[in-house]
Amino acid sequence: MQYPLTDDRRDAVLVGLTDVWGHRPVVVEVQQVGHEWAPVTRLVFERDEPVIVKTRRVDGEGHGGPAYLRREVAGLRTAEVSDVAARVILVDDQAGVIVQSDLGTWPTLETVLLGDDPDRAAAAMVDFARTIGRLHATTRDRRTEHESALAEFGPVDVTTGAEAGTGGIHSWAVVEHACAELGLPDAHAARDDIAFVRAQFDKPGPYAALVHRDLNPTNALVTDHGVQLVDFEGSRFGHVGFDASFLHYPFPHYSAHWCTLPDAIIRAADDAYRRIVALDGLDQAVAVGAAAALASRVVRLPLVARGDQSAHDSWRRRGQIVQQIGVFDQLAERAGVLPALARWSRELAAAMTARWTDAAHPPPRLFPAFNH
Repeated sequence: MQYPLTDDRRDAVLVGLTDVWGHRPVVVEVQQVGHEWAPVTRLVFERDEPVIVKTRRVDGEGHGGPAYLRREVAGLRTAEVSDVAARVILVDDQAGVIVQSDLGTWPTLETVLLGDDPDRAAAAMVDFARTIGRLHATTRDRRTEHESALAEFGPVDVTTGAEAGTGGIHSWAVVEHACAELGLPDAHAARDDIAFVRAQFDKPGPYAALVHRDLNPTNALVTDHGVQLVDFEGSRFGHVGFDASFLHYPFPHYSAHWCTLPDAIIRAADDAYRRIVALDGLDQAVAVGAAAALASRVVRLPLVARGDQSAHDSWRRRGQIVQQIGVFDQLAERAGVLPALARWSRELAAAMTARWTDAAHPPPRLFPAFNH
């Protein structure tokens, strides 16, 4: 892993800021605010406002290469009209850094959900939904702006890893093979519905906007001025249903402290999102987005089936798929769509719970803020 702000990269940042601000800033403090998988540094200056420097990361499998930061730049520039994220101050593609405005030191949504204040956690989830709604509502007509922001990088890679999180709808054959190998219900039965979901994602029509695609609670800051979003590396102009499904599961790709939310909180968040987005046919859009998220989970069935997992990982991985199937089934029924995928998913959940007791026991926990 290449981590994070080397001397050469910091010099490139200071040279760039000198050009932008007309004077060379003097660094008085360097704070690491990210981690190995999110190399982020706060630079505190003698007389200028602090900035956040995000650094290109690359592991042995190529995750986090140039395309990721390029997408972040395009996403942040497109989202500026939404007022839900930081502003881009400086980009040095060669050095592999983005300099952003500093949103300040605030707790993440994860911190609030893991806390002991249910009122604060409920308010934060509803505000999170409003923020997602503003992002979508204000960028629906900004595809050209987003494409122009990507085009500024010239004929270079902006697509590596772009399907992360939704890759399951593009690799359903992998799920069919895994089910055959593991003796689980035949996923071929859902192939046509998956093709429908893929077509909706390829041409989202009225449901097209800038989507974040990684709306986990670690990527949301709970500020006094509303929830702000960070980490736009996976963002693209795409189907809003995918982001909206994060309010229902919740957080389909989140594993560190996997928990669920009370139904009343999910309904309140969903209502807050709908009031701002104000699109017809959102039931179907959310169900389609939830299907894409679920497809990316069931791609992991070979991992879920392994016998060498820790007891906690086994329970979490199996239980999360079963729980998400239940959520998707409700969303598909409400929208009256994707019946074959819903039927196969229910059969899969039944087969998993029959084979692995930890797929349903103990049941998912609520986030600690709602335990009482």
